[in-house]
Amino acid sequence: LNVKIFTADIIYHLFDQFTAYMQQIRDERKRAAADSAVFPCRLRILPTCVFCRKDPIVLGVEVVEGIARVGTPICIPSQEKITIGKIASMEVDHKAV
Repeated sequence: LNVKIFTADIIYHLFDQFTAYMQQIRDERKRAAADSAVFPCRLRILPTCVFCRKDPIVLGVEVVEGIARVGTPICIPSQEKITIGKIASMEVDHKAV
């Protein structure tokens, strides 16, 4: 049944064990859901910052809305939501973000 049993001589230690266990469970669930979580954002391609047009696409963008993160899928909503790929990495002034 996967039941965790806590034992302690002092009730405060029991409470500390329980809260630590619950925090551990929350952290595990966050890590498990991180791959499937999508943080929507809206990007504007900077026309003067297109460095590579083929695989891999390397270009400069401005984040108009939301938060851009590594792993965020990229699509073109105006063209039947064509999926281009995912953000593989991000840099600012040649330094990884």
